[in-house]
Amino acid sequence: MNLMNIDELNALRQFMDDHGWRLRFNNELEREFQQDYTHLYCAHMQIAGIIGLIVFMTCGVLDIVFMPEVAGRTWFIRLVAGAPMLGLMLIFFRRGIEDQHQLFSTIFYCVFVGGMMAIALNSPEPYSYYYYNSVTIVLIILYAVSRIQFKWGVCAAIIMLITINVELICFDLKSNISFLAVVLIGNYVFIASSGCALIGAFLMERSLRQNYLQSRMISITNRQLEELNLSLQFLSTIDGLTQIANRRSFDSTLSREWQRAKRNCESIGFIMLDIDHFKLFNDTYGHQAGDECLSVVGSLLKGYARRPGDLAARYGGEEFALMLIDTSAEQARIVAEQLCKEVSEKMISNKNNVQVHVTASLGVASIVPGQLLQAGPEALILAADQALYHAKRSGRNRVVVDGGQDDEQK
Repeated sequence: MNLMNIDELNALRQFMDDHGWRLRFNNELEREFQQDYTHLYCAHMQIAGIIGLIVFMTCGVLDIVFMPEVAGRTWFIRLVAGAPMLGLMLIFFRRGIEDQHQLFSTIFYCVFVGGMMAIALNSPEPYSYYYYNSVTIVLIILYAVSRIQFKWGVCAAIIMLITINVELICFDLKSNISFLAVVLIGNYVFIASSGCALIGAFLMERSLRQNYLQSRMISITNRQLEELNLSLQFLSTIDGLTQIANRRSFDSTLSREWQRAKRNCESIGFIMLDIDHFKLFNDTYGHQAGDECLSVVGSLLKGYARRPGDLAARYGGEEFALMLIDTSAEQARIVAEQLCKEVSEKMISNKNNVQVHVTASLGVASIVPGQLLQAGPEALILAADQALYHAKRSGRNRVVVDGGQDDEQK
């Protein structure tokens, strides 16, 4: 299992244990979270901007119907505020600046609130109060639709609150209520509304961050399981001692290559190798030397499985198999003779650090699948095994081809 994955998983668990109250990760994780957040909610911000601009401009129809005497002034305010809002909207749809959308959203809705307040201050009663209270609509669009993050929501709320108070102070609100009461009530309504909205934004972002951590943890866990499955798959097909294919892998590969060769009318060459007097060698020099002997022979055999489809395998005990695709009996014989020579020349270390030789007997066969009716891969194995039996009966340390004569002793 990858140690980096384990370290990352432990770090994510630590963030989960923190319950997300700080709404902050380390620099690398925070950057990745922001990229993921932008990818998921970029469209939300664009849609929220479109809704906000439509609401801001279409309310002007009510000005013409209900307060025509000031409609010209309020429409001038809408155009003055709407122009930068439209400009920001166009920026929203430009590529490459998605990570700046929350900044532009903050500016967009602050201009929105400033425009609505200016219209309220220039409208007669009772319409001025309606426009003033419409600031809550802006908060709904900003926090609920655009999915703005908490820190940007706080910045927007502060700027809006300052904008509202500046406009209240700079303009004389026509009202039967005292100016101080208007300021106090206005601030209370906005602070209460924005406070509730910010709590919602905080809880939503906290939930998003926890979901992000959980998805990362699941992703890492799945990756670890995939790596473990690959390792288990590798271990299930490889002989642990010789590091070549085991019997199970050999059987499945031979069956697959047999069908392929049958379709293509190609021959399959097959070599069975048995280490001579291995039990005596093992008993004389010890199991450690015996394991070294098997490992050396397996390594030599692996060197001849060079092409895709060729396979070197430990068939069982001290027996090995080498499958060679598109190989005739003569070609397989040449390979077997080279292999027999290499085995006899190889030095094996025993427990006393004495270098000793071993020899091997090899049986060779080659079949074109489909030429023999009803014959399967077992026919190829049987032919090579019979040739190996003749090699051992003829004195060992030699190669015998199925149906052929014994070669001279090496």
